[in-house]
Amino acid sequence: MHLKYRVAWMAALLIVGALYFWVIGIGAVPERFAWNSGLDQYYGLPGPTVAKGSYAVEGYYDLLARAFVHGKLYLPVQPQPELLALNNPWDAGINEPYRLLDTVLYQQHYYLYHGAVPVLLSFAPWYLLTAHDLPENFTAFLFALGGYFFLSVLFRQMLSRFSSRVSVTLLTLCLLALGIGQSVPFLLHRAKLYEVAIACGFCCVSAGFYFLFRWLTVSRARALWAGLSGLSFGLAIGCRPHLGLAAACAFFLMLLVRDPGTRVEFGILNSERLRRDILPFFLPVIACCLGIAAYNYARFGNPLEFGTRYQLWAASYQNIRLSMANIVPGLYYLLLCPPNLVAEFPFFRLALRQPFDAAINVLPARYFLELTGGVFALSPIALIALLIPFCRKRFAGSRGVFAFVSAMLAFTAGCILFLAATGLTSQRYEVDFAPFLVFVACVIACVLVASLRKWASALAGVALVGLLLYTISANLALAVQGPYDQFVQASPASYTRLAKWFSPFERFRPLENPALRVQASFEFPVPCAPSKEPLITTGEFGTRYLLSSWCLGDGRIRLLSETSYRSPDWQWVDVAYAPGLNRVGLEFTPEDRTMTVSWNGKVVLRHHLRFLVTAPSQIHFGWDPTLGNKTTFPWRIVPAQPPFELRDSQTSKN
Repeated sequence: MHLKYRVAWMAALLIVGALYFWVIGIGAVPERFAWNSGLDQYYGLPGPTVAKGSYAVEGYYDLLARAFVHGKLYLPVQPQPELLALNNPWDAGINEPYRLLDTVLYQQHYYLYHGAVPVLLSFAPWYLLTAHDLPENFTAFLFALGGYFFLSVLFRQMLSRFSSRVSVTLLTLCLLALGIGQSVPFLLHRAKLYEVAIACGFCCVSAGFYFLFRWLTVSRARALWAGLSGLSFGLAIGCRPHLGLAAACAFFLMLLVRDPGTRVEFGILNSERLRRDILPFFLPVIACCLGIAAYNYARFGNPLEFGTRYQLWAASYQNIRLSMANIVPGLYYLLLCPPNLVAEFPFFRLALRQPFDAAINVLPARYFLELTGGVFALSPIALIALLIPFCRKRFAGSRGVFAFVSAMLAFTAGCILFLAATGLTSQRYEVDFAPFLVFVACVIACVLVASLRKWASALAGVALVGLLLYTISANLALAVQGPYDQFVQASPASYTRLAKWFSPFERFRPLENPALRVQASFEFPVPCAPSKEPLITTGEFGTRYLLSSWCLGDGRIRLLSETSYRSPDWQWVDVAYAPGLNRVGLEFTPEDRTMTVSWNGKVVLRHHLRFLVTAPSQIHFGWDPTLGNKTTFPWRIVPAQPPFELRDSQTSKN
């Protein structure tokens, strides 16, 4: 029986590792891991060169590694003189042409506000040994896989503490949920500086909890396990400062627990416990905190300054402060915000919406929002973690394990509240807490199912399998989509091939570069308001093509032809319109990939597209559904009969 569990764990590890390897960077660069970083050419290195203004965050951790190796704390590029000459070089409204995006400008040098621990653990040693840069996406892959390895081993060891066994199927699904159902694959879709710091923090916190559990349950070498746990949690602070909440929760657990590794009891602190357990844990945490403070002081003259007030980007990211006004919207986005469920692959899509779908803007000033789905909406298995107060009796023979999962849950609660209070919301931030919330939920679920009677256990097991499958599927879909739907933009042919596997109905099956003809008549009043109105859309988000109108107010309308939401390529033409209905036509020819726009029967625009990907169900009149948008064309629409003709050009060729 134990062999089956071991095989299930190894199978889950291989599946998760293969998924991470496939997902990593699929939408960022043509090559999965670009070992030739090209930073010397990109920045004009080596030498004290001037960094041109850039929207791309390229190789910042590799640059910092080079700086560390050469005894510097600032990046080896110089700000432009035009940037330094500005009265306020941190003003995002005027520094855009000159800034190095998302860096810190302080005393005429560029710094990073992101944690330096990933550089110390990987980038700097690699550069010191090889004189080459380490790909950021490969490093994120290693950290993410390391974090999952620690959590999966911890899960197996924790379940072995209970006399009742769960089925191999349930164990395997829980292990897959730990690796897939918690936003880590989404994080890896586009792995750059930000994602590396988060993945490293995930790895360090996972290692910290693993070593803490070893301290709790193994009677030998307790000081060693305590020290490794403290070191791991301390390093996590150097990745993401608020991850220090994990160290705080672990510290309180160690204060309460007496005689770990034997009978696991609770008692008061004494000198032996202080020497054997508390100090080995506490000293590495303090050493890491002092190192971070010294690093900040050496850069900014203030041990508590991480550089965010000097950041070169949006004002919402500068000088971040916790605010009660951010709590409610933050909790909504991090916990409850639902995805859009659509009939087309990949079926789950993140949306931008007001909290609880409010009709007006209710977000506080300076609130920063990216595409985000609530963890309970995407990983409903996490809801089971909330049952922990009612499960204490189920852990009667394992009080230490109950205290351990309670400490982990307390960390996730503190982390969620902190992130909500910052007013900075992004799906990638959920990796700070979602893996550990799912972990607690899986432990509680397995304990409850194993403790029920036969028929009740079978019914609960079926329900649990359903929750796990939904959790895995939803997060897999988001991994394919990524933050900007970059997979389909980088490899439309691969995307459509994959989509066909999961699209049995032709109406909902995305096609690459199909032959397309669309016609409809749109009514425009005289005069019409100067606003942008959607006319015809195909695809969605990264695959979107949109033809829209903008009234110019002099009897003319500007037709705008544009592509994907995040990487738009647009053209426009001004046309005269008549009161009432005006006929609009689109025709895409796959041979030359040209979208031809006609107005009242006359060709007015030809727009060459890089690609067109759409399903028949994604052709809309008067509506662009991208990011959950609900705005529609406000006047009458009369589609032609039939409204469109769509033919798979690849099938026709065959």
